[in-house]
Amino acid sequence: MKAIITRFAPSPTGNLHLGGIRTALINYIITEQAKKDSVNSKFYLRIEDTDTKRSTEEYKQNIINGLKWLGIDYDEDPYIQSSKILRHQEVAYELLKKNKAFKCICSNEYLKRKRELNKNNRNNNKRLCEICEKNSDTQSLSDGFVVRIKIPKDGETSISDLIQGKVIVKNTEIDDFVLLRSDGTPTYMLSVVVDDFDMGVNTIIRGDDHFNNTFRQIYIYLNMNWNIPNYAHIPLIHGEDGKKLSKRHGAVNINEFKDKGYLDKSIINNLILLGWSPNKKNEYIEIKDIVKLFNIKNLSKSSSIFSYDKLNFFNNYYLNNDKNYVSLNSYLKENTLLNNYFNADKEKFIRIFSIYKKNINFYKELETIIPVYLNDNFKTTKHQLLDDNFNNLIKDFLQNLKGLAIWTNEGLEKNIKDYINNKKIKFSVFGKPTRIMLINTENGPSISDIFIILGKKDSIQRIKNYISGS
Repeated sequence: MKAIITRFAPSPTGNLHLGGIRTALINYIITEQAKKDSVNSKFYLRIEDTDTKRSTEEYKQNIINGLKWLGIDYDEDPYIQSSKILRHQEVAYELLKKNKAFKCICSNEYLKRKRELNKNNRNNNKRLCEICEKNSDTQSLSDGFVVRIKIPKDGETSISDLIQGKVIVKNTEIDDFVLLRSDGTPTYMLSVVVDDFDMGVNTIIRGDDHFNNTFRQIYIYLNMNWNIPNYAHIPLIHGEDGKKLSKRHGAVNINEFKDKGYLDKSIINNLILLGWSPNKKNEYIEIKDIVKLFNIKNLSKSSSIFSYDKLNFFNNYYLNNDKNYVSLNSYLKENTLLNNYFNADKEKFIRIFSIYKKNINFYKELETIIPVYLNDNFKTTKHQLLDDNFNNLIKDFLQNLKGLAIWTNEGLEKNIKDYINNKKIKFSVFGKPTRIMLINTENGPSISDIFIILGKKDSIQRIKNYISGS
C-alpha cells in the first residue's frame, strides 16, 4: 500500500481551538491506520506563520502543547512555513516562465469596481483582471506588479472528495487569484500548495470552509505538472444555536478546557463522534479503538453540533473511571490552589473527591467544594431551618453520634435512620438543617457522606461549635 502523508497546518495567530483539534485528530487517525500497512506514512505539523503581524511564539507553543497534551503525536519537528518563502517565490516565477501565471498591475479601485459590477449584473464570472495578461509592457515589468494564476476560461473542474463526493465547478467561477503580492511576498494560496508538495503530502484533510480554495489551489498543481493530492473536507462544528462554533458559545481554546480540568480522553471521545458513529452499544470510545474503527468515508457531510453538556457527560464518565487517580494527580500539578488543599489533608481531599466525583463536570469545580471541609474555623451561618426544635434534636443526636463505635457510611446511615424513626419525625426535619449546620448549604451529599468526609472528630466538633454558638 502507498504511504499516506497528511498534515495539520494551523496558523499561530490564535490559540488551538476545538475545530482545529478535530481536524488534527482525524489526520492523526488516518495516518495511524495507514502506518499499519506502510511504515513510511507520516503525519506532519506545519506552522503557517507568514502573517508576521499576528503570529506569535505564544500561540505556536499553545498549538504544540495542546497537541502533546491530547496525545496527537506528529512525525518529525514542526515545519515552519516562514522559512520557505524563497521557495514559494521560486515556484511563482517558474509559473510565470511556463506562461501559467501573469503579471498584473490593476489598481485596488479597479478591482473593487469589477467585483461590484459582477455582483450587480449577477455575473458568476470571477475573473478580475482582463487587461494585464495580454499587455506585453505589463508582462515585461521587473517590479511593481502582483503575480496571478492562469485559469482556463472554459470548461469545468471536478474534485472527488473523500467526504463530500464528486463536486464540479465551472472554471468561470474560479478567480485568477494572486500568488505573489506587489512586495514579492507569497500569498497563503501559493505557500500552502508549495509546502504540501515539498512535504510529500498526498492526503489533505481540512475543514470544508477551504473547499472553494481547493478548486483554486488545484491549478497550481496542474500548472506545475504536480500530482494532485486526495482531499477530504470536514464539515465545520456549530454551536447549539446552529452558528459556527466560536468564543460566544463558551470555551473553545484547548488551554481553557485543560485549565478547567477536562480530560484528554473526553475531548477526543466527544469530538470524534461529531458526525461519525462507531456503532457500539455505548458512546465511550478511546483512541486505540477509534483508530481500529474509524472510516472517514462514513463521516457526515453536514455540520455537527458541539454540546458542552455532552462533553461534560463524557468527562464525568472518565473522571469516575480514573484508576489510581492518575488524571487527578496530573491536574493537581497544574492547579496550585487544589494542590495546596491536597497537601493540607490528603485523606480528606480524596474522600471529598470520591463522594463528589459523580456530580462534577471537571476538576476545577473542586475549588468551590473543598474549602468548606478544610476550614478549621468553620462557622454555621444563620438559617430559618436552624430553629429551637432542630437545636434540641441535634443536642440529643450528638450524644447518639458520640457512642457510634464504627464510623462507616453504612453505620452512619443506619444510625441516622434509627434516630429519625425513634423520634417519629420526617427526614427533612432533621436532614436539611443538619446539612446546613455542617456545610452551610441545603444541597449537597447525604448527611452520612458529609460525616464520612469530615471524619468523626471534626463532625462532632462542628456540632459542638454550633450548639455553643446557637
